[in-house]
Amino acid sequence: MTLTKGGKDWLATYAGRNGCFQPSGIPFKDADGISHTGSTGRVANALLVAHLVGKDDVEIVAGKSYNDFKAANGGYDLTYEDVDWVYKNDGDPGEPQYCITATPTPTPTPTPVPTTPTPTPKPTPAGPVWEPISPTECPPKESGYHCLTIESEPPGASIYIDGEDTYRLTPETFKIREGVHTIKLTKRDYADYETTVAVYADRTVKYTLTKLTPTPVPPIEIEVRRGELKGYMDLAESRIPRSITVGSTYTYRIRVENPSDGITATYRVTLTFEGTGDVAGKTYTFSSDVSDPINPGEGKSLYIDVLLPSDALADTRAIYILRAKLEGWPATVAAGV
Repeated sequence: MTLTKGGKDWLATYAGRNGCFQPSGIPFKDADGISHTGSTGRVANALLVAHLVGKDDVEIVAGKSYNDFKAANGGYDLTYEDVDWVYKNDGDPGEPQYCITATPTPTPTPTPVPTTPTPTPKPTPAGPVWEPISPTECPPKESGYHCLTIESEPPGASIYIDGEDTYRLTPETFKIREGVHTIKLTKRDYADYETTVAVYADRTVKYTLTKLTPTPVPPIEIEVRRGELKGYMDLAESRIPRSITVGSTYTYRIRVENPSDGITATYRVTLTFEGTGDVAGKTYTFSSDVSDPINPGEGKSLYIDVLLPSDALADTRAIYILRAKLEGWPATVAAGV
């Protein structure tokens, strides 16, 4: 930890009250100048975020900036470990509270040193680190979550958050836990894009992908026809896990495209798992919802939740053949009044 007594006393003076850290009620601003009220720990987090995004001279609390804090901290930068320590010592119920203390005068009789209680870890918000939501469903600011909308140019890039595949494509909005997260975008024919984003308020980020020199690759397509009704599953743009565990739900994303010479249509994808070897004869089928109408020349990702039961195994593992079926129907569009 790089937080010195000078740094702690600076926080107790400018981000506390009466020389002590506080669990709430401290007014401060984030790196974008948006006003908030919260604990000394939240102020320390705002200082760290300002430093991470290169805004060391922006006012954060009591007219002071990150540079002011760093000078009081002996020139040391604030770290995640430091911020966690401030959160755990800001006087929340059951936690110790740091206060400025004068340097004691030595006396001949040694004074017993009180045992510092083990700090209670600050509870993290209940629920997952992130989950896709509608932009109109952003959580309250004090919940520990914010709305993060991720866009790209061009759109349709696969989104990974903190190394985990979200099975969503840009643009997409997520309810995400406050803090610094790693974002990675991938799209066929474009270079992967990876960066970090500091989430301390609702925000929208947009990244421009770099197109690669195209390499001719035969497309993997499955096409169905019914008169002028056309459509195909673009497996190169789909997301199909190759190894799954029984009793856990896996989301398969199948990209469906409507060719430009087709008609407006709705589609449904059905996945059938056919057992081999010791599980031959066992089959499990899962289907997506029927899509909204898709116009010619456009596409849409359909999502299928797959949950194989424990009896899908012969012992500890089994091999299944996956067959995908695409169904389509001409869309019925009501005439405008």
